[in-house]
Amino acid sequence: MNRTFFFSTLLVVFSSLFFGNCASPGFGPRGFLYTKTKIGIFGTGESSKRRATSCVHSVLGLVSFGDASLEFLKSRSKIQNVTETNWTTLSIFGIYANLCVEISGNE
Repeated sequence: MNRTFFFSTLLVVFSSLFFGNCASPGFGPRGFLYTKTKIGIFGTGESSKRRATSCVHSVLGLVSFGDASLEFLKSRSKIQNVTETNWTTLSIFGIYANLCVEISGNE
């Protein structure tokens, strides 16, 4: 009975890790083992002098942290007029994932 419980528990843990995709960037296509994408969200085609990036992170889908809001990026970089916005995502084995927001613009 203990042996059956052990193998059942082991099966549930491995299934969750490999099939549950615990940590996910949430946007764009997802690879089973590895994901790295860049998605263009907004662009005016105008040239820009400044660029800023900020990320949010997730570990096992249990803990998430970071600030990638547009207001945070604008205040940190002193960008007033945003000319381009991109999202980049990274996910590794469903253990770690991040979503980064990159903005370009001028004062």
